[in-house]
Amino acid sequence: MALRPNRSQARQFAKLLSKYEPAIRQAFMRAVVDLHANVDWPTLLSALESGSTFNAVQALNINEGAFNEYSQVLTSVFVESGTATASLIAGSGQGAIGLRFNLQNPAAEEWIRQNVATRVVGFVQEQVETAREIIAAGYMGGNHPHTIALDLVGRVGAGGVREGGILGLDTPRAERLANVSAGMRTPEGVQSLVVRRTDGSLGMRYKVNKATEQRILAAYAKGEAVPAAQRILSERQYSNALLKARADTVATTETAAAVMGARDNAWEQAAEQQGLNRSAVVKTWRHRRGADGRITHIEMAGVSVVGLDTPFVLSDGSVMMYPHDPAGGAKNNINCGCDCEYRLIRSVS
Repeated sequence: MALRPNRSQARQFAKLLSKYEPAIRQAFMRAVVDLHANVDWPTLLSALESGSTFNAVQALNINEGAFNEYSQVLTSVFVESGTATASLIAGSGQGAIGLRFNLQNPAAEEWIRQNVATRVVGFVQEQVETAREIIAAGYMGGNHPHTIALDLVGRVGAGGVREGGILGLDTPRAERLANVSAGMRTPEGVQSLVVRRTDGSLGMRYKVNKATEQRILAAYAKGEAVPAAQRILSERQYSNALLKARADTVATTETAAAVMGARDNAWEQAAEQQGLNRSAVVKTWRHRRGADGRITHIEMAGVSVVGLDTPFVLSDGSVMMYPHDPAGGAKNNINCGCDCEYRLIRSVS
């Protein structure tokens, strides 16, 4: 006989997302502020003038230390989710009193290594590679070293804080910013940024904020480049919009991954610590976020598998132990809102 589904799991998932998504977003943005604040501008400019890409990247001071707060908050999400799940398991009668979530559990430690420490290393490596690409593109385009430096780290605003540039952006967003910024500088570039839709109306080759679109279209109509003052404003606005989108994606994706990773690990620990019958665990995929329009996830809504070690197999061939399983890759996990309900059946035939 099956136990009734534990609705508190859904409430727990929603509560943790609500609590920690803003905290992860804030920690990520603080890391970007830290990156901007620690750029060695004189050395950066000197390195670019001398043609040394290596020294220029070194002057950006991109390293894991900028993401310390982010690492701490993401680890806190994992710990709180695991602790809450262990409490639910014990409280529902599915595990004995005394079940605790153990952060020193080998699988828990591995999750932290792979999804916190390794992820931060990935952020740093991506930033370094993106910076190299922007520098190379700047040299190939014949840009002045000062212009390349500004493309990398932005300008100091009225409040004394540097904004803009590619710091904090992933490679695709950084490339869009670079292409739009370069395009606005010449009449020919502006022409390349504008496309004519099938209905005859004009649109943008890249999705940009409304103010930037209007400035580009106005320059297009005149056959001119975007005026320097307007271009500088648009570069800052577009960079900020892209950075916000990146931070939102990181917060949504990584918070859910930590919550579900810890939930699955808590059930693993219950099986290890108390001999919970692994083959009697039923996992049910729940499709929660309407904005996540992945057809493969919609198809999985309400699908159950029996056995803690039994994976979900999606129609595209993806194999995942639970929603947000890193094995599903970016195509399944970015901005996904799904979660997984676990329950224990009394007997297995």
